[in-house]
Amino acid sequence: MKGICSMPIVTVLLTSYNHGDYIRGSIESILNQTFKDFELYIIDDCSSDNSWDIIQEYKDDRIIAIRHEKNEGGCTTRALYSGFKGKYFAMAHCDDMWELDKLEKQVNYLESHPEAGACFTNVQLIDDDGNNFDQENHPYSHVFLNENMTRFEWLNHFFYHGNRLCHPSSLIRMDVQMKDDLFAAGLGALPDYYRWVKLCLKHEIYVHPDKLTKFRIHADESNTSGQTPVNQIRVHNEFYQIAKLYETIQNKDEFLQVFPEANEYVVDGRINVDYALAQIMLNKTNNKGFHFYAMNKLMELVRNEKTKDELIELYGFTKRDVCNISGRLDLFHVIADDEYLTTSLFYANEEGFSEEHKLSKTITMMNNHFKVTFELENKEVKQLRFDPTEGKYISLKNISVLIDNQKYDLPEVIRYHEMDGDWIDIYSLDPSLLIDLKKTTLVNKVVVEADIKYIENSKLLNYENKVEELRRKSIDNLSIKQLLSVIKNRGKR
Repeated sequence: MKGICSMPIVTVLLTSYNHGDYIRGSIESILNQTFKDFELYIIDDCSSDNSWDIIQEYKDDRIIAIRHEKNEGGCTTRALYSGFKGKYFAMAHCDDMWELDKLEKQVNYLESHPEAGACFTNVQLIDDDGNNFDQENHPYSHVFLNENMTRFEWLNHFFYHGNRLCHPSSLIRMDVQMKDDLFAAGLGALPDYYRWVKLCLKHEIYVHPDKLTKFRIHADESNTSGQTPVNQIRVHNEFYQIAKLYETIQNKDEFLQVFPEANEYVVDGRINVDYALAQIMLNKTNNKGFHFYAMNKLMELVRNEKTKDELIELYGFTKRDVCNISGRLDLFHVIADDEYLTTSLFYANEEGFSEEHKLSKTITMMNNHFKVTFELENKEVKQLRFDPTEGKYISLKNISVLIDNQKYDLPEVIRYHEMDGDWIDIYSLDPSLLIDLKKTTLVNKVVVEADIKYIENSKLLNYENKVEELRRKSIDNLSIKQLLSVIKNRGKR
């Protein structure tokens, strides 16, 4: 199916894979835009359902439909883009939809604001049936609702909070897309995050305040991919690539606009930005990909004769300090995993959980038991969410929660789980416990204690089947619906 649009203002790329139930709504929300001057590429990645049959039903001259003969896992290659004719580029997903005036409002903005490299929109969540999805505490409920910031503020925000922009809401200048190489070849977990960081290194962006993009939340959470072991490993590796983007900010004034906190590394008006970035990554994040980058960067700096002397002069930092850091950072899990836990406590009142209301601690597990204390300093709290660890499959028993020396009821496990005798097997890489105080209370100290072990490999071999089994059993259960209000943000595949 080949369209005849000659020189369209916008090129829209709609990616399709096994969403035959939704793709018709997606296509029609594009074709019915009030802004008509566009070409629509529909790339079907060898769907095994009826998606391609539905695509072929549409005879609009603006459509260029392509079907991969085998699943290629994506279609955002430079070679494909070379055939695009639009001045602007928009990405769409086959299970999402647009408001009919999305392109019109975005094109109007970019036409009148040449300094902006891209225009995004705020987002309306929808459910499987296309109805508005308004669960206030769902991880996506606020993540795609953004106030406008400078590109420097966006870079800082991305650094600490990850991606906060919805890809199918974007309209990007095609020359920016191509000249700045906004491609993420080889990235499978964080490609959008990588693109937006790279975009903001050179260009301002704008988020239209209207909810012009409809982003679908599936009841089975099939649009979240962060829980699989493969993806967890991939995320850490890809954060290293994102760290390398930040090292390109070498101008002192720009660096301090991105990282105002780096002023502590300014000495007599001088700063080594590579050193400052490495120290921020080490001391202000828990990101292993960032830590790996920072460790390598510090080693590189002390090996260079010029920068070695500069670090000694400015910071009294020597190769011995690097050795001390390298002995402290267990990046390759030399110490057995069962000896360390990275625990987190989220506290919420009426607004729900957020990264801003999070306390984290790394503790040692002794004899399959842990005890961790969090100081909240009299925060107003209605609910607590305790994450015993990150990136590990665990079983718990004998869970005890003390809040200001008062014992609370057994917390609710808010991930897919089942009982194995007295043990609670949690089939999630983000195990979480919900502690409901019933009413807003001033809290000073929280102590959580439990017996813990790791789920046996024999069980994990059946991981995917187990999760699917638990999902089927629980999908209509109220407790599973409640978990939607407390799980962390996950990227959309």
